[in-house]
Amino acid sequence: EDHLHDVPPDRKPLDWNMRMKIAAGAAKGLEYLHDKANPPVIYRDFKPSNILLGEGYFPKLSDFGLAKLGPVGDKTHVSTRVMGTYGYCAP
Repeated sequence: EDHLHDVPPDRKPLDWNMRMKIAAGAAKGLEYLHDKANPPVIYRDFKPSNILLGEGYFPKLSDFGLAKLGPVGDKTHVSTRVMGTYGYCAP
């Protein structure tokens, strides 16, 4: 989040290509949690401040405090109450 908003005058903001690289890397992390992890993990708190940037701006998902194990086997859904940061939620 520090690289997106209120960048100090002595630092350059991230260019569009780097922002897309970070977004694609974060999406790969979510894909792994949802589709490849066994059992699957529902992350539930995806926001810029929960994406840490490592060496070379390699994104890493953090803060799994609201994460929940996904459905396993013949179960098709997991019931839960809404959690996370307030904001827009697509219908």
